[in-house]
Amino acid sequence: MVLLLAALTVPNTVAFHSLSDVDTTPTVSTSSKKEEESGQDYTTFNPHKDQQHARSQSLQFAPSLSQIGPIRAPAALAKTPGATTNLEDFFKPQNFQVVLPKKALIRNKSATSLQALVASEYQTKSWGKIDEVNQPQSLAESPPSQSIFEDTAISKDPIGAPPETSRTTPRTKIARRKKRDVEYTTSNYTIQPTTLGNAGLFSAITAIEDKGAFEDFFWVGTLGMPTDRLPQDVKEDITDKFLNDLDTFLVFLNDTDMNGHYENYCKNILFPMLHSQVPDVPKSKAYQDNSWSHYKKVNEAFADTIIKNYKEGDVVWVHDYHLLLVPNLVREKYPRAQIEIFRNLPSRLDLIAGMLGANMIGFQTEDFRYQFLQTCSRLLNIEATDHGLVLENGRFIDVFGIPMGIDINTMNMRRQLSEVKDNMKELSERFAGKHVIVSRDKLDGIHGLKHKLRGFAEFLDQYPQWEDKVVLVQIATSATQDIELRDTVNNLITEINGDWGDLNHQPIVYLNQEIDYPQYLALMSIADCMLVTSLSEGMNLTCHEFVVCQDGTSSLKGYAPLVCSEFIGAAKVFDSNTILVNPWHPRGIAAALDKALSMSHKERKQRWQQMFEVTQKYCAEYWFKTFTQSLEHAWKAHNARDPSTVPRLQMRELRKKYAVADKRLLVVDFEGTLTTWDSPKEPVITVPLKVIAMLNELLEDQKNIVYVMSEQSMDALQHMFRNVRVKGALPDAPSRLGLVAENGAFIRKPNTSEWTELVKLDISPWRKGVMDILGHYTTSIPGSSIKEIRSGIIFSYADAADHQDASHKAGELANQINEMCENLGVSATPTEKGLYIAPNHIDKRLACKAIEKEFYKKGGSGEPDFILVFGDSYEDECVFEWAHGIQDRNENIKVNTTVVGKRSTLARSAITQGPSGVLAALEKLAMVKDSKAA
Repeated sequence: MVLLLAALTVPNTVAFHSLSDVDTTPTVSTSSKKEEESGQDYTTFNPHKDQQHARSQSLQFAPSLSQIGPIRAPAALAKTPGATTNLEDFFKPQNFQVVLPKKALIRNKSATSLQALVASEYQTKSWGKIDEVNQPQSLAESPPSQSIFEDTAISKDPIGAPPETSRTTPRTKIARRKKRDVEYTTSNYTIQPTTLGNAGLFSAITAIEDKGAFEDFFWVGTLGMPTDRLPQDVKEDITDKFLNDLDTFLVFLNDTDMNGHYENYCKNILFPMLHSQVPDVPKSKAYQDNSWSHYKKVNEAFADTIIKNYKEGDVVWVHDYHLLLVPNLVREKYPRAQIEIFRNLPSRLDLIAGMLGANMIGFQTEDFRYQFLQTCSRLLNIEATDHGLVLENGRFIDVFGIPMGIDINTMNMRRQLSEVKDNMKELSERFAGKHVIVSRDKLDGIHGLKHKLRGFAEFLDQYPQWEDKVVLVQIATSATQDIELRDTVNNLITEINGDWGDLNHQPIVYLNQEIDYPQYLALMSIADCMLVTSLSEGMNLTCHEFVVCQDGTSSLKGYAPLVCSEFIGAAKVFDSNTILVNPWHPRGIAAALDKALSMSHKERKQRWQQMFEVTQKYCAEYWFKTFTQSLEHAWKAHNARDPSTVPRLQMRELRKKYAVADKRLLVVDFEGTLTTWDSPKEPVITVPLKVIAMLNELLEDQKNIVYVMSEQSMDALQHMFRNVRVKGALPDAPSRLGLVAENGAFIRKPNTSEWTELVKLDISPWRKGVMDILGHYTTSIPGSSIKEIRSGIIFSYADAADHQDASHKAGELANQINEMCENLGVSATPTEKGLYIAPNHIDKRLACKAIEKEFYKKGGSGEPDFILVFGDSYEDECVFEWAHGIQDRNENIKVNTTVVGKRSTLARSAITQGPSGVLAALEKLAMVKDSKAA
């Protein structure tokens, strides 16, 4: 099995050399004399050319503004707004300084690679703005205005230089800086790990690969940088090196598509939507249409690359919300490809349709999984079960939630470095006598930094005993484009430091940039509490890292509590062992912080132990193995149901088996199998005379037991099949035809007039409430109707004038009923142009078990040696499965299961002619009187 891992950005990128670079090895030089005299402290990094030598050297990456040429980065972070002390002077910018093993620059799979050191999902930066390497400037065109009051045409100028007439803010120094001389040639670049992309994913895959969990896999993705300036021969050279040395299929996109996809659609529209956030500024239609067009183009490019390199048996694993359309695009070309998509929930039909091309869809939490199932049920009116989704063609998509984890072993190995221990010692001295609350978030509207600061201010106000004893160290990664948010955060910090700070105490240390990794580990280890107030988020792996760092082995403290938002995945995973808060409730945050800092050592350790066990269980390796094993299982199950693999019913072979059998059981579905019917409004459905005649002919043979299964009521079935009786039978004699009514709730066995209730039914607790809702929807859907039966209610829109609108509203109706009746064990199941509302435990399997029981009871007919099942819908799949189970237990029983139409199924044969084909097949069997006739 070869795994194709598709992600927007792959783990490695390229760096180009400026012409002024003379040193061909990676070096870290101190500030020049001129720079020292100017009073500015800089470190300089010259990208390397000698890759072989570089593998054994220490690389030091120092962040700076996106530019061309040698990197110059301030060696200290900017001051906290309203700072009253020099506490933040200790923290350095993100300087990942490690000795890379020999293979680190060939394949980013080592547990000590840079990405493995950054095990959090928070390392995603803006595309085209990777700070640590020399890369081309973007040539992307400016998008239309976001404002609904402006609908300007798309500019042809680069993003970095919009036309003066449309510019709303002054151009920055970056835009005015003269471009340094760089040659983009095949001999002027080096490959190195990126600091962009999903670092949590890279770290997990690296750890798993190092443990030998899998061998053959390829990354599929972009370099995470602008590429329009690169000549074609350079692109081809990079492509070859990435494929041969890094097992990576690169996707090259033009800068405009990439910028429109990531910066405009993903960041400004899709990401907030996935996290239940409404943007403050409405997006213009031109902006949305333009960015949506780029989103589709990028997904199509990924799908093309996958299709070009896909081989039969490969597994395609698509990651993140950037590529939601890829599964369906690949499936259109390869219907039997194994595809999995991970993480977030979209809410637009096109995006959902793209996801539904997968065999399996996974989410980080059960809540996300449940919301996705609800959305599909509501918007698409498809059946959502406990395990997944049933599409109209019968194809089943597995949907489940499993938390992503971190690589604990690698993290613990890093914690043993002397640099980490030295940092811990110095931090402990600097914060002596203080309780340290640590936080690490992206500076955006989703991660609740404003809410955290207001809660912290409330804590200092309500609990004055802590006001000079607590310091909040807030790491805010990546710069926000929301100027209003940035200003609000800065003002809040200034206000808090001004109100509760003095020359000896600073309540908040604000680090608006990622810090050095050893310092990050040290800070996590000496902290007394961690605070997370995201408004909506996935797993938040920083919580897992905090738990690992608090094991008590590296600090006198240890076992610090975790205060986290109830709206993040970690809250669900760690359960009651965290202190949950609502980010919108400042007083609740204040009380939680007081509880955390006042907690006894015994309780802290007890809570920590439970969280650490969860972190150990749901590690990166467990996450990967569970996903891949589940995907393999789903793919095999789907292949077994694939319509293209289900052979046509072989009538000659069937007649031979039928002829030699001594006891036969025939189970036939009614609606869509024995007859077609469009509108359930008719009080009684007419059964064609040919069907009645065929059933009478079959029942003339004493070897045959025949059952007809239906969703119709007992009275309706009894009336429709009243003329099914063998020749010579008295008018009042019980029929030899067995009937199953209301999808398995009732059965009338052959040779009896009595109906048996297979499950105790009491619909009174929910009937009135459901009928009230149905009444509203029948009014809003002209042509819809309601039919009450003993076991439930049938809602139909078969006669609706607008079927598309009716289907959408039926989805909303199903979702509303399912939410209202969840605790009552009642659900609304989509049917052909309608809904079936009934208790969850009612299905045709109940009737199958009752039929089977008749074989073995005293005086029963005995076990048949031939079973034939015909069905056309998802409700018949459990009957197919039941029949196969009988054959598995006794291989001497000849079982034939046949689906009507072309759909995903467990049946082992198919008839494509519809009810007429079923009738013809049964008529041919009825003509067989003995083995000679066959």
